[in-house]
Amino acid sequence: MEEQKDKLEKIYQKLNEEDTVLKKWYESIIPKIILLLPSIAFALTFLKVNTDKSILDLIIFIAVGGLLVTGGIFLNYFLSKGK
Repeated sequence: MEEQKDKLEKIYQKLNEEDTVLKKWYESIIPKIILLLPSIAFALTFLKVNTDKSILDLIIFIAVGGLLVTGGIFLNYFLSKGK
């Protein structure tokens, strides 16, 4: 217990000593654009190809896909938990 307390105190001191530089939102704009570009392209393509669909249909489509993926992840977790 004493050793863990000493380790935690050392880590706390190191964190306080270091100068943590916070980036402003515009300093890392290129990685943010790279991350958002596929989602924006998908949404625009979905609405361009399916002209009779609305934004609500797009949200429902993405939500159902997300639920299916989440269900698969949970199913995999529960099946592998017993091993």
